[in-house]
Amino acid sequence: MTISTSAPNGWLPLEDALHNALSHVQPVVEAEAVMVGDALHRVVSEDVVACVNVPPADNSAMDGFALYASDSQSALPLQVVDTQLAGMPLREVKLEKGQAVRIMTGALVPNGADCVVMQENTTRTDTDVVINKPAMPGENIRRAGGDIATGATVITAGTQLTASHLVLLASMGIASVQVFRKLRVGIIATGDELKTAGETLASGQIYESNRTGTRALLAAEPVEITDFGIVADDKTALSEVFTNAAHTQDLVVSSGGVSVGDADFVKELVASQGDIGFWKIAIKPGKPFAFGRLGNAVFCGVPGNPVSAFVTTQQLVLPIIKRMVGAASEQVIKPLTIKATLTTSLRRRAGRKEFVRAHMQKNAYGDYDVVPLAKQSSGVMTTVTQANCYIILPAECSEIPEGNSVTIQPFSLLETQ
Repeated sequence: MTISTSAPNGWLPLEDALHNALSHVQPVVEAEAVMVGDALHRVVSEDVVACVNVPPADNSAMDGFALYASDSQSALPLQVVDTQLAGMPLREVKLEKGQAVRIMTGALVPNGADCVVMQENTTRTDTDVVINKPAMPGENIRRAGGDIATGATVITAGTQLTASHLVLLASMGIASVQVFRKLRVGIIATGDELKTAGETLASGQIYESNRTGTRALLAAEPVEITDFGIVADDKTALSEVFTNAAHTQDLVVSSGGVSVGDADFVKELVASQGDIGFWKIAIKPGKPFAFGRLGNAVFCGVPGNPVSAFVTTQQLVLPIIKRMVGAASEQVIKPLTIKATLTTSLRRRAGRKEFVRAHMQKNAYGDYDVVPLAKQSSGVMTTVTQANCYIILPAECSEIPEGNSVTIQPFSLLETQ
């Protein structure tokens, strides 16, 4: 799987790294039936075809009166002969000219009626109704199959189900849906200096946080996570964990140990049990990212620094997972990017695409301004929590003056304050 690059330093541009990684992973093929209520975020394995019309019959879109549209052209009162509520069966008797039926939203349209006049456009007496505004045939009537027709493909294979998809499925009376099985993902952290939250730190030790971050970033994906815990910088111990993960997982995400330190054994062990496709990508933060295979599992090695691990999981691991869970190619994660005006100048060393933590907000004209945060170290996670977007700087860029337009990647689609 060795992937070559023409870059003199051997670092792959992010776009090339992602393209190559996606071309070397395969989606799961096993499928299962799950209840619609449990199918959020799952990926459908086959087209979903409507087995009923939605709505199943002509019904009223308004509270009002069902009648002949031609009768609405006259100021003569119409005899109100019945009331039709939602859920009631239809009268067998056909509506006659000069008659109207009081009707509620969602109720079946009486036989013969070809429009519904909203009650605000009528004047009602005890037995009659006067139409104050003429109506057109079909007005305020939701036709049978107007939303979904029997036999129509409503969800295509490879779609990752959202809340709106579940509502759609339920509206057709579908109780279960065929989806690809969940992806088995193993997460590992390596390093003698790492301790689990709640434990007491000795001199030189730090709390491990990357497994928590990975689990949180993957929460909206159809995955089953196995946490292999913290593994010391010991070849034998790490090899045993890797061997176990290689035989039980579809994807292994390991943090730390992929740099060039004397105790960084991850790259060496992965190469011995599988192979490394590429190592080091031209982004900041996150250069020491490794991709390859660990036995039968796909392997992603993210850096140990928390921000670097966070960024590479967002930009590389998540798209890889999207492909592996069976999401259609066009659905592979493409984060939203927009333009914003830089409110302070930026200077940096060119050479790597950079994700600068920043804060965006709307200005008085309804456009977005963005200001980079002062601290950009890959170990300073507080700047990620203080930021609400990344400024994306191209690799060749070394300086951007204040007032220029830049590309930003918002953390959320919600309105930013």
